Amino acid sequence: MAKKNLPVKMVRKRENDQLSNEGHGGKTTPPKWVLKGDELTGRADEFRQVFRQVGSRLREKVNQEGFQPAIIRVKLMSEATAKNHRREISKLFNVQKKLNIIGLIGEDELILKIDSPEDLEAIEKRLKDTAKYATALSAIEDPDLFKPSIEVEEVNGSTLLKVKLFHLHEYEQNQVLIRSFERFCENNGINCRRLNYSRELNIFEVSGVTKDQLEDFDSFDGLYSITEMPMLSLSLDEIESTVEVEFPKPIEGTEYIVVGVLDTGITSHEHLQPWKHPKRHTNFPDEDIDPRHGSMVTGVLLFGDYLEEAEYTGTNGCKVFEAVVYPATTSGFSEELLIRNIREAIRKHHNTVKIWNLSLGTNLQADIHDFSDFAQALDSIQDEYGVLIIKSAGNCKNYQLGKPKSRISKSADSVRSLVVGSIAQAKSESDLAEAFYPSPFTRIGPGPGGIIKPDIVHFGGNTGFVNHKEKVNGVKTIGADGKIMTAAGTSFATPRVSALAAGVSAKIGEEFNPLLIKALIIHNSKHPELEMSIDEKINQTGYGLPPAISELLYNDQDEITLIFQDVITKGGYIKIMDFPFPESLIDNGYFYGQISITLVTSPLLDGGQGSEYCQSNVDVLFGSYDEKKQRDLSKKGIKNPVGVEGNQNLLVQSMYSQRLLKQVDNPFNRERILINHGKFQPTKKWVINLEELTDGNRQKFLLAPKNWFLELKASFRDNTELIYDQKREEVNLEFALIITIRDPKKKGKVYNEVTQLLEKYNFIHNEIRLREEVKIRLNG
Repeated sequence: MAKKNLPVKMVRKRENDQLSNEGHGGKTTPPKWVLKGDELTGRADEFRQVFRQVGSRLREKVNQEGFQPAIIRVKLMSEATAKNHRREISKLFNVQKKLNIIGLIGEDELILKIDSPEDLEAIEKRLKDTAKYATALSAIEDPDLFKPSIEVEEVNGSTLLKVKLFHLHEYEQNQVLIRSFERFCENNGINCRRLNYSRELNIFEVSGVTKDQLEDFDSFDGLYSITEMPMLSLSLDEIESTVEVEFPKPIEGTEYIVVGVLDTGITSHEHLQPWKHPKRHTNFPDEDIDPRHGSMVTGVLLFGDYLEEAEYTGTNGCKVFEAVVYPATTSGFSEELLIRNIREAIRKHHNTVKIWNLSLGTNLQADIHDFSDFAQALDSIQDEYGVLIIKSAGNCKNYQLGKPKSRISKSADSVRSLVVGSIAQAKSESDLAEAFYPSPFTRIGPGPGGIIKPDIVHFGGNTGFVNHKEKVNGVKTIGADGKIMTAAGTSFATPRVSALAAGVSAKIGEEFNPLLIKALIIHNSKHPELEMSIDEKINQTGYGLPPAISELLYNDQDEITLIFQDVITKGGYIKIMDFPFPESLIDNGYFYGQISITLVTSPLLDGGQGSEYCQSNVDVLFGSYDEKKQRDLSKKGIKNPVGVEGNQNLLVQSMYSQRLLKQVDNPFNRERILINHGKFQPTKKWVINLEELTDGNRQKFLLAPKNWFLELKASFRDNTELIYDQKREEVNLEFALIITIRDPKKKGKVYNEVTQLLEKYNFIHNEIRLREEVKIRLNG
């Protein structure tokens, strides 16, 4: 196969591609499920009864020092999840210009705060106006005072507890809540320390609690949950090899990109020392460091391709920054200490190190609804310091018990991180997994709220049993003693992706953008040949296995990759009505071609919103239309002077022939991604073949002549819209969108023709700026 040598292109939207949102206007008919008559009155009475209890509680505490609001939970009806219905609920409870709906637990439990008798009176007055608030009252049921979740089996003087308070969305209220809790602990002889997970998480480490005191916590208003502090532990399955090889060395005078290794340390033996950055970060004295795990992770990062004699990443080396964030311990290490150490390392060195490998995490399975505190902490760190964390999906040992794989671990549900699962690089006679299939130990998706995690996979080893004893078929790396070892785990799949991300970042002459790095890797990833449905492929392997770096940044004559980096502002959207689709992709009068589209966004996040942690969404529409039309701006609701007629979004599964999609021997099966992502997925990808449209749809939407469009439109959950409206802040959503158009008939015209069309339609565009390639030598 000829080497690709045509750089991908950066494209900017034009001024007239930015349009204004247009309201639909008109009155809406109440949903059929809205209650009437006695049922509606009964629902209002049910709420008033609970609110009378709240009133008594408020009057008792209103004059006390450290007064806290009452917290109420209500069940959200399944029919009422739509945004417009949620807005009606907000109108009922948000009084005195306050945002009293402060959170969501799971998918259907709304959390309200009431912080004064005056607010309570205002809400009770609205409850009497059942006609005006009929939709809101019909959308919720089962009101009750909130009871915190206390999941602690037993306590003694040394038990470390993790106490989580509500976040009230108001600075003063939060400060009062925090000070009140600290006084509560002080008055009861309890040790407490506030922890820095993220700005929106009020979490404390608590110790010295007796069984009776644990029960007393239940009376503290504003308490969300108490659990034992999660503890982490490391285990290694490693096999030593007697093979000796000569390892690559850095080229003197060459500037290498730096990758941070957040781990147990990196040994300074002859193979790794030349690649280590002169500075290091450690939270521990040398006698408390066991660098085995970190050294083996680093061995894969630096020499993975070389040891496996394969071009998995095709990168040319990087310097590694040693960040010792986990100590030598046999008793476990707390989640909070690891987060604190990670934050400190990145805070001190984020200007030098933009890409960080994190092959550590918890053994706890992520919740199906709520995003973990660990994940939210990692998201907060990446937002604050502008870095990208490459995170392992986590390991499980269910295969030892003959059970299905566990879902991703808590911490791997991080939205901002690029999360990596493991597939087997080979299969021996005793191994459980076939080559290129998910490793027996890898954790799988989906993540909370249906989010796609892991994002991608790479080779991390295999395992099986011989005479009932486990036999590991690991990947090659270097041990802490400098000898070649083999090891298995998602810990060792992850550094391959870190090496790839570093290679991409080093190659690109653009300003560092974690969204672009993620988008390029995900866009070019493909699922291995797996005999499973597309939904199962995504749960097991995310968007698949990424290729070597040369495939990420270059095209040949039969394809072109266009990159759009921009922001969408609330109140507007982007619609390119002159999308440069080449006419060389017409055969027998019909357009054809294979199109890959990847969107990576930086969604607004709110840790108090349960499965709705991602508070913003971007939809992508791509397709054909007949012609442009002028629009009458004098008509109500019309804001944009030009529209289109006969348009059809082609990123919809129903447009395609089910017969072709189900063909077992269809060569496009490995490529195709045509799923309903739903809203509020931070990463979305489509891979389509226009020749798979039904005959009727080909006739309607692909018969030349046709024009082509690309549209991106943002939406926001009701909670976030209310917060930003109150703050009077502009909301901007960053995104990276990558589109590849490919000619399967290989006429050799796509790259040049699309380039000419970009010029014709007055797009500002340029080949992505690439630095000169560095070659590594083999010598001492």
